[in-house]
Amino acid sequence: MLYKDKYHLKRLETKDLPAVKEILLKVYNKKVSLKYLQNKYNATYTGMDYICTIAYHGNNPVAFYGAIPQIFSSNKGEINVGHTCDSFTLKECQGQGLHYQLAKLSYELMKECNIKFACAFHSENTYHSTIKLGWKKYLHLQRFHIRIPTLPFAKVLNKLGLNSFYNLFFKKEATKEEIAKLRTDHKDKFQQDFTSSFVQYKNSFNNHYFIQSDDCIFWVKIQAVMLVGLFYAPSDKAFEKAINKIKRKAFFLGINEIQFHVQPTSKMASQLQKIESPQESWLVGYLSFEPDIDINDYFFCFADFDTY
Repeated sequence: MLYKDKYHLKRLETKDLPAVKEILLKVYNKKVSLKYLQNKYNATYTGMDYICTIAYHGNNPVAFYGAIPQIFSSNKGEINVGHTCDSFTLKECQGQGLHYQLAKLSYELMKECNIKFACAFHSENTYHSTIKLGWKKYLHLQRFHIRIPTLPFAKVLNKLGLNSFYNLFFKKEATKEEIAKLRTDHKDKFQQDFTSSFVQYKNSFNNHYFIQSDDCIFWVKIQAVMLVGLFYAPSDKAFEKAINKIKRKAFFLGINEIQFHVQPTSKMASQLQKIESPQESWLVGYLSFEPDIDINDYFFCFADFDTY
């Protein structure tokens, strides 16, 4: 697609990943590996192709719009969803509509993949940039911080790039029964289709761990602090007991915080509110491609987040 007679807009292909890496470095001075980019954006476990788009001026990459295909499911069936997550344009090319045009092209690619709507976890600034594209607000997630009085050894390991240290203490895989537990609540709502394939996809660019405590199970990432993507606890009492056990282990491992981002109407939020006061987290925004989509039928959590 030619835009303004000088920009070439196209679907991302694997051969374009060095260009994405180049733009990311120029715009944010952020260095990432090609393997990280390929593992993040090429979610082939869903059966869907790239839904990202990129713009070139001649042979030079100038803008990028990132999105990831996801599968949500409930006891009613499955649905394809597009999680939009990145957008960056070189400073000298900003203000020319490249973000808007790349986004529109990405949405067309989503429709080709039978994706029913796009969603994103927004700050107020990023949501503002989507209004002209027709996006709507759903709700704010709630954020919970459980502090642990210990030396922040985990933050040192994170700065040194040694987060794989935790492979010695936690398991990365889980049984089908353990994974199924994480989908016990809200079965009537469409939510991330949490399967071994999804876990393998996420582990391809970040380490994640399953923590089992009696009948409770937590899926976490440790990156300076412990970030809980999803958990299941059969009761408030069981949850509090499990958290106390995790806090003791975190204390000895130098992890000084356990952090959660959950939907306020979820059972997870209800259990967390018994032990900690919530703070406002990201705004969940969405753009529907079908008139019959009811966003209230959907359940979102931290595990859905692109960088989780």
